[in-house]
Order: sequence, then structure tokens, then C-alpha cells
Amino acid sequence: MKVTVLGSGCPKCETLYNKLKKLKEDGKIKADIEYKKGINELIERGIMGSPALLVNGKPVLVGMPKSDDELLRVILKKSK
Repeated sequence: MKVTVLGSGCPKCETLYNKLKKLKEDGKIKADIEYKKGINELIERGIMGSPALLVNGKPVLVGMPKSDDELLRVILKKSK
């Protein structure tokens, strides 16, 4: 599974990326995680907010999840 954070480099984007790394470190997800900074890819995909979370190249979440549990649920649901 590949999980990507698209964002501008703002604190929320950094926080989401760090939460993903922590989930991986804790063994809750098995994924390649990347962070693409800059708004160009957001614009090209028609995403009007950030951070955006992609699972296997598909947008699954825009904005910050309410909790780490919600983030985990979204990733696991969309990875199937």
C-alpha cells in the first residue's frame, strides 16, 4: 500500500505526515509513506483543501481527521 500526503508544508500537513509515520512505526499499517509539498499536485487533482490523503493514488480524505483512530479506519478501509 502507498499512502501519500499532499500539502503546502503547513503545520497540519506536517502533523498528518507524522501521524502516518507513527502508525507505521507502531505496526498498525504496512505502507510506503510519502509527503509531497506544494500546491501544484493538489490543483491538478482538483483538490481544494489540504492536507489531502491519498491511498494507492486515490484521494480518501481532505483535511485533518478527528482522531488517530479515524485516520487508521480511513486508511484500512480504502486499502482493500
